[in-house]
Amino acid sequence: MQPNRLPSAGQATQMLKCMMLCSWALVGAGARMPEGITGFMQQDAKEQQPINDRPIIGILSQPGDPAPKNMSYIAASYVKWVESAGARVVPIFYDMSEEQVRQRFNVINGLLIPGGGANLSPGHKFYDTANLLVELAIQANDKGDYFPVQGTCLGLETLSIIITRNYTILGHFNALDAAAPLMYTDVARESHFLKSLPKDVCRSLQDQPIAMENHGKGLSLAAVKENKRLDDFFNVISLSVDKSGNPYVSTIEAKEYPIVATQWHPEKNPFEWTASLSIPHSSEAVRMSQEVGNFFIAEARLNMHHSHNLAEEDDLLIYNWHAEYTGRRSYDGEEAAFEQAYFFPPASAASVSSRNSSKSIE
Repeated sequence: MQPNRLPSAGQATQMLKCMMLCSWALVGAGARMPEGITGFMQQDAKEQQPINDRPIIGILSQPGDPAPKNMSYIAASYVKWVESAGARVVPIFYDMSEEQVRQRFNVINGLLIPGGGANLSPGHKFYDTANLLVELAIQANDKGDYFPVQGTCLGLETLSIIITRNYTILGHFNALDAAAPLMYTDVARESHFLKSLPKDVCRSLQDQPIAMENHGKGLSLAAVKENKRLDDFFNVISLSVDKSGNPYVSTIEAKEYPIVATQWHPEKNPFEWTASLSIPHSSEAVRMSQEVGNFFIAEARLNMHHSHNLAEEDDLLIYNWHAEYTGRRSYDGEEAAFEQAYFFPPASAASVSSRNSSKSIE
């Protein structure tokens, strides 16, 4: 494995040429992140809102490998990542009814849309449920109810399609198992997300290939600039280059909402160890993962959603399920190489009693 392989000179040149043609300026190598956070709704929210020291993050499950037939899954690395930053997790089953989704939304303090390979078109339950959750998040923020959303890989793609309603906006990229450095755009200087990270972490992301990329689809810069809805809603914070030298959007941040999405996987660096992927595990990579998680949970601490009582909270938390050791097995699929995963029956069959008495999946 060679997790720290930098892009070739030819790849870098091709990417830079593309960006020059698009009239995008990059933050120069070694550039310092400006101090302070200005011009963002998030700053005003932090000044006005109390802090929630018992944050809960909702993570959306999805069907497909490695979940058994008729079940859904959440990779345990996402749960560990959230917990390591000081929050707890409530699973949101992708096949829940609208009423059930709304009930869980009122309990959680932030939403994580994870990576995977789910179908992103209307009529498919994963997309429909993600769409409802994002709509609820935007409506909440519009009403002054600060609610953060974090998207990872498929999560970035999902958010892009939800905002644009363009179901063919994604392109194909040669970025499976392709850790890469981030190439910051000119607007990165004003990014609330990047300004919230330690400066050395921002430099490590820029100078080293520690952002784990593992995707076959993504957004081109041209696709963003040509779609007014997407361009109006998101700032493109960084680009990365795939194995063929083609640049793609790797980090986006909403201009007026606490919504951040990365095509890269911060949860993988400390928690995924499959030999089939060249995941960066350096101290810089692990620290980056922790700081990105800290950022997300710090945002969630500004939200005051809560359950009606502790008994309801207990029934919803992911502690009611047991993570399966899937690392010893071999699955096909873009996002199937997990050390551990949680498996869930159909939402209609899920209950505390069935969860606690369920046997391990063989």
